[in-house]
Amino acid sequence: MTRTLRLILATLVAVAAVLLQPTGASAAERTVTYTVSTRGAVAGDLGHFADVARDALTDPRGWSLGGTLAFQQVGSGSDFDLILASPSVIAAASPGCSAQWSCRVGRSVYINDERWRFGTAAWPHDLALYQRYVILHEVGHWIGIPHTDCPTAGRTAWVMQQQSISLQGCRANVWPVIAEREQAGSRMGVPVTWSAIEARYRALGQEGGMLGVPVGWEMRSPDGAGAYQNFARPATIYWSPATGAHEIYGAIRGHYGSLGYELGLLGYPTTGERGSPDGVGRYQNFSRPGTIYFTPATGAHEIYGAIRGHYGSLAYELGPLGYPITGERSSPDGVGRYQNFSRPGGASIYFSPSTGAHEVYGPIWSRWGQTGWELGPLGYPTSGVQAVEGGSRVDFQRGHITLDAATGETEVVLD
Repeated sequence: MTRTLRLILATLVAVAAVLLQPTGASAAERTVTYTVSTRGAVAGDLGHFADVARDALTDPRGWSLGGTLAFQQVGSGSDFDLILASPSVIAAASPGCSAQWSCRVGRSVYINDERWRFGTAAWPHDLALYQRYVILHEVGHWIGIPHTDCPTAGRTAWVMQQQSISLQGCRANVWPVIAEREQAGSRMGVPVTWSAIEARYRALGQEGGMLGVPVGWEMRSPDGAGAYQNFARPATIYWSPATGAHEIYGAIRGHYGSLGYELGLLGYPTTGERGSPDGVGRYQNFSRPGTIYFTPATGAHEIYGAIRGHYGSLAYELGPLGYPITGERSSPDGVGRYQNFSRPGGASIYFSPSTGAHEVYGPIWSRWGQTGWELGPLGYPTSGVQAVEGGSRVDFQRGHITLDAATGETEVVLD
């Protein structure tokens, strides 16, 4: 391999590592040294091998345990030797080793050159991820962690599972799971620094909690501003520096996804899902700022901007409008926006840049609809529902509608 090609490959590996890196690392409390070499007739490039090893071993999701365990390549006098070896060399290293697979013998961590270059039929992802996996798996043996089997079909495989041979029904996984990292921290005598997402997952009870088992590893969000991890419920924990880590699941997560997740109009979650004070619904807040509300009767709907601000001034779902029954919509004239709510008899908040946001509901709402809503002679509301002698009234751009509380009759007055 030419030096130029090797530099290109190293750059691609580095870029991939940055894209996959999660929320940061802590200061190292112990340093582990290793050498990198080849043994036997190998075709793999040593420089590329060293680059991938460095990225895998220093990633906070791996055996660096969030950064408290530092891995440093040295020329000699190391704690262990990482060796890209030919199949015949590995087979001769120990009776327990095979020419087909990688193997760890004492302080020698052998990576099979054929597996390094071609992967295995059992591995469903690309070769670059397999290369990280096999290094972390064999270094895990050096740390002192034994093999494990797939705990339950459909769960994320532990990195110490022999995924090169069979996934056993588990999902392929590159990185040590929480329990493996806890074992490694205990064996190496250093604490584990958990990412914000891991800390939140642990606080929610891990696999036995509301989210279930992880179904993928922690990833950078496409916008580069945060990170996320998916779980079996199905559910996701999102994190960004500004919002912290928060879980999202169920109907609210489904609606959030339909809006583009964190890349959509709501941004990142700023709370977990919460029960509404009336005990009927659920809601979750987002960084826009915005909120998704859910009830079994209304479904899940987002609310944000000036309409959300006015909804809040009316006491949110506890106020006269009830829960949203639609998301925010554009008015047919292209000027304003509106959103409908669950109050019996009909309710909406309308907004336009010149009039602001105002609520209309009940018989006045129905009568306004009969005139053609905002496209009719009255135009947009310029006030909310206000009490007047004998009833209530809403003002519009070109008139008003009054409601007689005693008779239930409405009257339209044009300016």
